[in-house]
Parts: sequence; C-alpha cells; structure tokens
Amino acid sequence: MTTRTRLVAGLNSLIQRGGRPIMFQYYSSVIGSVWDDDVTLSQSGADLWTSGIVLPLNNSRGSEDGFLVEQGKIRNDDIKLFTRGDLLFTGSELQVRIQLGSAQPEHYSLIGGVTRTEVGGGPVYKRAFIRRITTPGSLV
Repeated sequence: MTTRTRLVAGLNSLIQRGGRPIMFQYYSSVIGSVWDDDVTLSQSGADLWTSGIVLPLNNSRGSEDGFLVEQGKIRNDDIKLFTRGDLLFTGSELQVRIQLGSAQPEHYSLIGGVTRTEVGGGPVYKRAFIRRITTPGSLV
C-alpha cells in the first residue's frame, strides 16, 4: 500500500466519521459580446452529492487563516471545506455553488483559489475557503 493510498484512506475515514453532505452545482458562464459585459450563467450537468469536512477558520496569530484575514482575502465568517482531491471545483468558464446539508441547506460560493494536495503524483484532498451566499438565487 503506497503512502498516497494510505492518506486517501485516512481522509475517507475522517469524512465518514465527521463529514457533512455537500452538493456541488456547476454553472457555465458566457460573457456577452465585446461591447456587452453581461455574463449569462446556465446550470451545467447534474448536481453532484458528496461528503466533506467543514471547519471554522483558525484566526490565531501567526496562522495561515489569520494571515489571509489580515490581508483581506477572506473574512472571519468564512469557513474551510476539505474534500476528495479528484473533485472538480473550477474551470476557465465554470462556476460552482456549494450547498451544505440537505434538510436546511445553506449555500456557499468559493473564495479565492482551491488548494490541491498531491502525494506520489496523485491528488489526496482539496481545501477551499467558502463564503455563505445571503442573496437567494445568486452565486456570490
């Protein structure tokens, strides 16, 4: 058993114990003509249900999360999401809306980039900062 295989199995065990149901809704975006900045979004494909680990930010002094808050890249009320490394989060013309839970769902959007951790040439997990969407029907 390779190191990567053991790490993926460990992540899957953590997700089974403390994970939450997560739905990814993918949207493709098309920008209008050269003179028109209007962006049109349409849902692309079916919703993807999976599980992941949701954690609050670590705002302690000297932490990476605290540093990003100080820089204004994330806010104190944003959260971290850890999922399998093979999930598709972004693309050149792709946007995603994330739903946490199924009974009383909350919708989130991605903030900044997604960090993909690889070992032995393959993905182990992805970490993303997400922000709650307060406007119904919006992606931001």
